[in-house]
Amino acid sequence: MKKLLYAVIMQVLIFQPATAGTDATRYRDIVFSQVKTDSVVYSTQNGVPLYMDVYQPAGDTARLRPLVILAHGGSFIHGNRRSDAIPGLCREMASRGFVVASIDYRLTNLWGMLTKPKAYAAIIKAVADGRNSVRWFINDAANGNTYGINPARIFFGGSSAGGILAEQLAYMGGVAKCSPILCRAAGKYLPDTGALPPHAIRGCISLAGALLDTNLIGPGGTPILHIQGDADHVVPFGYQRPVHKLAPFRLAGLGASRPRYKSQHIDFSEYVLINGGHTPWDYDSNAFKIVVEQIVAFTAREMK
Repeated sequence: MKKLLYAVIMQVLIFQPATAGTDATRYRDIVFSQVKTDSVVYSTQNGVPLYMDVYQPAGDTARLRPLVILAHGGSFIHGNRRSDAIPGLCREMASRGFVVASIDYRLTNLWGMLTKPKAYAAIIKAVADGRNSVRWFINDAANGNTYGINPARIFFGGSSAGGILAEQLAYMGGVAKCSPILCRAAGKYLPDTGALPPHAIRGCISLAGALLDTNLIGPGGTPILHIQGDADHVVPFGYQRPVHKLAPFRLAGLGASRPRYKSQHIDFSEYVLINGGHTPWDYDSNAFKIVVEQIVAFTAREMK
């Protein structure tokens, strides 16, 4: 009975109506007509500032709001925090009451992705930047909480390369085992595996993302929402070389990661876009709508 009462109370607290007399439900429906954006330097690497755009509902007085951090795509060689569908996703989530951040991260060039060691180094550097963005919000929450976030409700996600970044960030902490080349890159560019508090990431949102090594997924790992087209040949749906099999390393997309999520009892949600190619939400309004609906449902469930 106590558990039932607790569940009811949490439901009320999480899905509180934003405006009295309306049927809109915060974090599920659009309840704010305007969104405001700040640009913030969250880290500096080799003298170069890394920016993030922070979106929040205009006129909102709520505190302890859930935070969603998103990373753009671009094969780790191009793109920025305002690329493709990411700004649209930020506005959609902020209009529902979330605080949302779109981050830049360190990029390489084509030559930096032509060998496995160089590619792993570039990817792990980006993961380190993603971790720094989380750390920025956690530190800020403890020192004034500029954006009124709940540090226990931080979601990290991304699209394409950003989804790859997000999955490594979610699962590389406390690595039990990985391939020697990947472990060397992690040891060099991401040595502080305990830099974030345990369970700092409440959920991972992978939009056409993938894992470098499914062994990174261990028991009790971060809950994940994974969305991908089953005809994706840029980030493979299965386990193979990305970018039409031209890259010098392999990735495990949704189809290849699914068995590991299940065997390790990960809280796992998926949506497969049948015959879908790479990141159709960047250009297809129906796919974009599906992504928004899936993210809203996933975050709602995890916040309970």
